[in-house]
Amino acid sequence: MIAPVLPSTRDFSPQLIPDGTSPLLRIEVDPHAGRTHHTSVAIPPTTTVLEASTPYAYTVWKRFRNEVCAECWRYDGGRRTFLTRRDGDGYVRTTGTVPLGAGIVADARSQENRGGGAGLWFCDERCQASWITREGVDTLALLRHLEGARSKQDGGKSQAADTASRGVAPELTEDAIQRAWDEARHKESFPKEIRRWAQMQLDDYETDMARYVLLALVHLHREQQLQTASLRVPVPITDKNSHLDFGGESWSVFASLQTNELQHLRTYPELLENQIRVYQALRGRLGGGPSAWKPLGGNAAALLSIEGVVTVANVRRALSVDPGNSFGIWEMPLTEESECLGFAVYPRQSLFNHHCSPNVSKERNGRALRFLTMKTVGAGEELCISYGHVEGMGWRERRKELQEGWFFECRCSRCLAEIGAE
Repeated sequence: MIAPVLPSTRDFSPQLIPDGTSPLLRIEVDPHAGRTHHTSVAIPPTTTVLEASTPYAYTVWKRFRNEVCAECWRYDGGRRTFLTRRDGDGYVRTTGTVPLGAGIVADARSQENRGGGAGLWFCDERCQASWITREGVDTLALLRHLEGARSKQDGGKSQAADTASRGVAPELTEDAIQRAWDEARHKESFPKEIRRWAQMQLDDYETDMARYVLLALVHLHREQQLQTASLRVPVPITDKNSHLDFGGESWSVFASLQTNELQHLRTYPELLENQIRVYQALRGRLGGGPSAWKPLGGNAAALLSIEGVVTVANVRRALSVDPGNSFGIWEMPLTEESECLGFAVYPRQSLFNHHCSPNVSKERNGRALRFLTMKTVGAGEELCISYGHVEGMGWRERRKELQEGWFFECRCSRCLAEIGAE
């Protein structure tokens, strides 16, 4: 089901994900479950039915950031000797005779030497080059600039959570959530507020969420740039400097995912303040005009147009897409003791619904994610995965886990059969 479009004159409306993403699949719309993956033909076991090379947006939690490769997500139980590159350190890529982003990379190195940085570590040159080729060197400067908002005295708990812990907050309504965002939109019309937001300090959770949103907005910005350039001069798809590869996805697909904003914020009402603070910090630092970009020095000219996508509607959309649509970035191999290193959103892959007896499993190789059939699936059948590995639980425990983590009451055939058998 396509989520409603949040109002904004500069928002980019979600569009329906087209069929044909895989010759084995078709997308159907269920009045209760939304869009779902179904088979077009009978499929034997261990068949790859859908895969993506990279998510559209993701974040690695600060706790693990210095222990995880930003490209392949390798994690070695907290050891970090395998990480040999940081941010743009030593990276030089040229197009013809002109260095691509050399000034930004050099500036990033000087910032790192003064204790700053974009917060990216890589296994080696290959992982570093892969990340920069896909995301662009400008993104290094943006992430480094955003990291300036991270509080150096973070206690691991947001200000909103501290406030909420003092008493029971009233249940949030759609109107209350809308009013909070409308107030933020109203305040941004005052330059003094924007200047204040540019100096705002975020806790670790808020900064990590802001990094996730920033990647999504950078992708939207680059898609717009390519579309504009294509209208003026056709750009060959083979031109690697113009080709965007975000796992085969786009902002319109990402933004069309069904949101769980109301259920999520009713469960964790303190997060509304966190989310608005994320927007304010992004708007102040990246959408506040030349004074906010001053710390970027000579790199600011390349980033001016990012302001156009830092809107309430776009930031709110990215934050509301996360609950229920993201996949955890888990330490591999996956065991009961594995750490959750962060989360990632793979838009088309998130359309797999849950079943307590799934017929599809997922496998992660680096940042690539693929889905394979676990048994023969007949033509026209729905393809389902398991959310949260609840297969070994009883139906009451499964329902509780799924309601708390994914905001729905499971009514799959296994649950209904077990309930009916009692």
